[in-house]
Amino acid sequence: MSTRSKYMMLVLASALVVAFESVSVEGALNIADINILLVTTVPVLIGGIILILASPVKSVRFVRSLGRRGLFGLTAMCILGALGTFLWFDAVGRIGASKEAILGGGSTEVLLIVILSALFLSERLTRIEALGSGLVLAGVFLVLSNTDSLSLSVGLGEAEAMLSSVFFAGSVVVTTYLLWSHDLTALSGFQLLYTGSLLSIGALMVGIGRLPDIIGVVVLVSIGVFPAAGLWMYNAGLPKIGASLTSVLFALSGVITVGVQLVILVIFPSASMRLPQSVPLAVMGGAVAFAGVYLLNMKARPEPSADGKGAEGEILGR
Repeated sequence: MSTRSKYMMLVLASALVVAFESVSVEGALNIADINILLVTTVPVLIGGIILILASPVKSVRFVRSLGRRGLFGLTAMCILGALGTFLWFDAVGRIGASKEAILGGGSTEVLLIVILSALFLSERLTRIEALGSGLVLAGVFLVLSNTDSLSLSVGLGEAEAMLSSVFFAGSVVVTTYLLWSHDLTALSGFQLLYTGSLLSIGALMVGIGRLPDIIGVVVLVSIGVFPAAGLWMYNAGLPKIGASLTSVLFALSGVITVGVQLVILVIFPSASMRLPQSVPLAVMGGAVAFAGVYLLNMKARPEPSADGKGAEGEILGR
């Protein structure tokens, strides 16, 4: 397997992790009845702590090497991420994980990242990559589309899903730039910790309301594993296969989310999950999306050299 394929697989794995995270958030909001502010804040903080403790020496080096420009970039990235995270989680609670995925990460976010990457990162998709990307997005749309998704009415949840994509797209571009010169694990850890701290300040200002019971606390801490693993794998792909291609592959999280929901419904039939209305259409969409992934994996691109500081040097042990 080529290095490029390995990073594509990592990004696909991050989509799987985030699919579980979206479903977990939906369950925490609707089943465990945990406050949206706590679900937004606590897991992000826990994820940051996990990554920083996983690489303490590199985390210290990262802080010392930031500089004024790096600190400004980290701050901007985390403010954008904090706004996007809150809107994402609140949209999931209002319209469900599936519909949020098609309006957010499955469409708006990808388009914005491709545009911003071309403007600020000098990225361009080849014809084969553009075709594969189009098939992925078309497949995601088919899987998640239903009469509600295709309607022209836009409520608060739909608006939040699309607006969160604007903030996430900006954050992704800044993250890619920082990963060109900083350690993957350390940057990802402080990205989550800083973002979680900003979210905590906002939560305290608004008021978190009723605190969760012991089961709720366990749920919140457990969900923290998802942002740690998901962000690390997503960020690994950014400087190696590009922000545009990474975002396209990550759009499959919507398809995977539906699969995770179906598995949960088989195990727990009484669980409250919002699923696509047409299963045959969802199956066809999944086939189209993964045909797009196959095309993307066929396209070979010259691989950038690893300098020992970026994602490739860390993952491959170079």
